Amino acid sequence: MRFMMLMIPKGYESAAPDVMPDAKAIEAMMKYNEALQQAGVLLTVEGLRPPSVGARVTFKGGSPKVTEGVAPEVKEVLGGYWMIQVNSQEEAIAWASRCPASENETIEIRQVQEFEDFPEDVQQAAAGFQEMQGSDTTMAPASIHTGNEAEIRQLISDQQRAICAKDVDQMMSRYAAEVILFDVKPPFQTQGKDAVRQLWKDCLPYFPDAFGMETQDLTITVNDELAFAHWLFRFKGEQDHPAMQMWMRATAVCQRNQDNWQILHEHISVPFDPQTSQAVFTLNP
Repeated sequence: MRFMMLMIPKGYESAAPDVMPDAKAIEAMMKYNEALQQAGVLLTVEGLRPPSVGARVTFKGGSPKVTEGVAPEVKEVLGGYWMIQVNSQEEAIAWASRCPASENETIEIRQVQEFEDFPEDVQQAAAGFQEMQGSDTTMAPASIHTGNEAEIRQLISDQQRAICAKDVDQMMSRYAAEVILFDVKPPFQTQGKDAVRQLWKDCLPYFPDAFGMETQDLTITVNDELAFAHWLFRFKGEQDHPAMQMWMRATAVCQRNQDNWQILHEHISVPFDPQTSQAVFTLNP
């Protein structure tokens, strides 16, 4: 699901044209944006100039009327927005609640109305809308790649949730039949869904009863058919458990299969010290 988080700053409707945000506030907001990005949920984030350098077009009586600058009747305006992709409105609210906003700022959360959400008669009336979104030959490839990247981020996020839930069926639904997995322990290379399923079934009992996963530095390169992603991750939970004491590296190659992306190759490794041949346990990647 896609949601827009709309930032509404009190007083911005009358802000001067050259108003600039406080550097400390921006620093805190950048850390928040980075957390959204590292979690794989951020699609875009933008700030907007004040209304004093904008315009409004109204249609009283069916005729357009342009008002430049501040409209005196306007009591609140949009200062910026995030577009995120999460699994529920509750998750969107949780992310909005983490924002380092000031007491004069409000975040409104609105779910994007997808084409498939409309009833059949409305879809028929809007026939051609989806094609229209990609009709600009200049913008279409960028839009497609942005959508593909969001789908890969969602795939990784969903897979991590399935791992934390120890739901093997959900995990395996995201692997291609010919998947090859390179692991941190023997046999190091596992081929095929049946073998990967058995590997996960053997490993999961050694994980704590309850744990989470944290992701950093997720980077994705994607086209219409293939995607390459790499990131750092760690498990969160009981601190005395070995799996909670280190960051690991992950690489995935995904392939589109009809309307779905599937994991074709996965590589998980632990950094090591070549002088001692020992794994490096660190919580500061």
